[in-house]
Amino acid sequence: MVTATGATVAESAPAYFDVTGSASRARAMDAAATQFDRMETEQQRELQNSTALGRVSEAQRVARSAQRSSVASKGLAVAALKKAEAARQATEAWVLPIKGATFTSGFGWRWGRMHEGNDFATPVGTPIAAMSTGTVISTGWENGYGNKVSIQYWDGTVSVYAHMSEIDTTVGAKVAPGKIVGLSGNTGHLTGPHLHLEIHPYGGAAINPAPGCTPTTCSSRTRHPTGRRSRPQSWPQSLLRSWPQSFSSGA
Repeated sequence: MVTATGATVAESAPAYFDVTGSASRARAMDAAATQFDRMETEQQRELQNSTALGRVSEAQRVARSAQRSSVASKGLAVAALKKAEAARQATEAWVLPIKGATFTSGFGWRWGRMHEGNDFATPVGTPIAAMSTGTVISTGWENGYGNKVSIQYWDGTVSVYAHMSEIDTTVGAKVAPGKIVGLSGNTGHLTGPHLHLEIHPYGGAAINPAPGCTPTTCSSRTRHPTGRRSRPQSWPQSLLRSWPQSFSSGA
């Protein structure tokens, strides 16, 4: 280039700016950043959702485990209750004191005095058993009764066995239903070999243990030591019902 004075000056090439391309790149970068932010947000949301689902799943697992434990505990509790009830029923079961005997004399007045029990004819040496769970409270000879054994059971009832030929237990011995305590005999005042059985609720006055005796009539003659009447269950109906099936009726 020649100036007005005739000097020659070098001329630079004009500068061009790619405004359109820069803007496009900027927009692309912004879009990419936005997309990245969106993806990152979605990933964070997914992670949060996954964590939340994991917590829910864990809570459900814990709840199921607790429920199973509860069911198992209830099952164990029910089993324990059933076992305890079975043990109680076994402990409180009532059985007949003698088998194969014949009912010969009932509760009531005999020869001018009260006959306070039932008599069952049976050969000498027939086994005699405890009627339920209890403790032997007396053994030995007593005039009229001959060899006698008394047992107090879990509910306070006392049974008296008389005229025995042999006593196979001792005072203080613990007995279970059906435990043999001696043999029937022909001792004391009697007309023939038999078992004389008396029932005394709470160890008090004797009651009628004959078939057909109800809890009310069986308890009407006896009072608890405190003055209250005997409990109706002092003589169980289940045992009363079994007497006619086990002994033939007699005079």
